[in-house]
Amino acid sequence: MLLLWGGKIEKIASHDDIDIFAPDDSRFSFLKSPYAAHKTKSAVDIYYGSFGGEAFSPVDGEIIDIRSFDTPTPFKDINSREYLIAMSQGKYVIKIIHIKPEVSIGDTLSKGEMLGTFIKNGYFIFWNDPVMHVEVRKQWDYLRASNNLHLLPDIEWTALPEGKTLEVDCRIEEVNKRYSLLSAPYSTCGDVKGFATDGGFLDGFISSNGDDGFFGIVKRQGFSHPAVSSFEISKGDSEIKCSGVAFCLSLKEPAIKVIPEIYSDKPISLGDNIHLKLTFY
Repeated sequence: MLLLWGGKIEKIASHDDIDIFAPDDSRFSFLKSPYAAHKTKSAVDIYYGSFGGEAFSPVDGEIIDIRSFDTPTPFKDINSREYLIAMSQGKYVIKIIHIKPEVSIGDTLSKGEMLGTFIKNGYFIFWNDPVMHVEVRKQWDYLRASNNLHLLPDIEWTALPEGKTLEVDCRIEEVNKRYSLLSAPYSTCGDVKGFATDGGFLDGFISSNGDDGFFGIVKRQGFSHPAVSSFEISKGDSEIKCSGVAFCLSLKEPAIKVIPEIYSDKPISLGDNIHLKLTFY
């Protein structure tokens, strides 16, 4: 681990000789987005900090391009501006979005140095947290959305629970207008923590209504995409109505995010004990 302005950073993923790093209090996801590069396992989203807060470079490299453009504006008072930052390292370009840059073309950065600030725009839905989207691209092809340079998660694999069911007793640790956070028993592989089933870590958003959502299981041998055969979340004998649940891999204690059906709805309360059961096939 390396010093990060008083904190530390850890390697979370790589492609070829390009290593991607994140602060050691981060969460990260390869699959929790419908964005094109996530569908090909070629992007990682890194979550930490706050909107308007500092964002640090996930790689070493030289800034070769900065672009800005407008996004849709589905929500009132959300800024429509998006930024793309391109950093060159060897024969690759690292593409970063969702960060307002505080650097200039020609600057050279080391991993952990200040890159910019987290922003929120029309690409975000109400339950999204501050996030940095990172891809490794070919030098001549870093602008379009699609990508097929796969990322390899940096996980020191040990045996994880098998079977096709995740069933846990949870406690509500946080409730706000956007979501609720549940603590529950989790699994650990090296520095990476998460909620395990079928020999890997759950990653992504699982819908409560039977939609495919955008999720999968990160495994030693790669990514799998099971279907959900049952979704149960309850308090005592009462079913809890929600839009779905979301999972990330984490470098700190992980949590399960419960997404309300509509913004500001609070179907559960702080301190509640909840039972969650997901079955896959």
